[in-house]
Amino acid sequence: MQAVILAGGLSRRLGGVAKAGLLVDGETLLAHTLRAAQAVVDATSAGNARGRTAVVGPVGQLAAWLGPGRRSGRLELVQEDPPYSGPAAGIAAGISALDGTGGRVLVLACDMPQAGPLAKLLAEAAAGCGAWEAVMAVDGGRRQPLAAIYPLAALQAAVAEARAAHRLENASVFSLLASVNIKECAVPAGLAADIDTWDDARLHGIGAPL
Repeated sequence: MQAVILAGGLSRRLGGVAKAGLLVDGETLLAHTLRAAQAVVDATSAGNARGRTAVVGPVGQLAAWLGPGRRSGRLELVQEDPPYSGPAAGIAAGISALDGTGGRVLVLACDMPQAGPLAKLLAEAAAGCGAWEAVMAVDGGRRQPLAAIYPLAALQAAVAEARAAHRLENASVFSLLASVNIKECAVPAGLAADIDTWDDARLHGIGAPL
């Protein structure tokens, strides 16, 4: 298992305040999501063969949001090309920083306050999937492509096809995933909720960055 965390949005509905830097329980949403992702990566690794985690967004700001002590040889900070060109381009940038072509990749947006239990539930569901089968969270009937576990090879093939057709920049994630075999994973209501507005932030007890 490896992981990609997307933190490159412009947060227009938050007045440009970056979601990744919002504070939840004393840490940034990005640090919170990274901890959740790496727990799943570690739990599904055999021995010392632990996969990488790629965080996608403005690299200088990512380092600040993660804070000291978060960097390791298994963590890569990258930005989509061109910058702020959407989550499909972000996924492409993220998987380019991972190892190999086998195994699975956990994909998470950085703005899900329940990332920990959500990622664990996805990992449990993925354990029962075939090698080329993805598992995607469905919360209240809403499919969440940025709360999912995909076969890395299937994502790499989808990205290569989209890049060859010049369909990565500002493309929808669902169009990128059109060729990926996806199994839906119903999760408890609100578990995959994300932060789009200040009302969402207040509902989850999330504060503005210091």
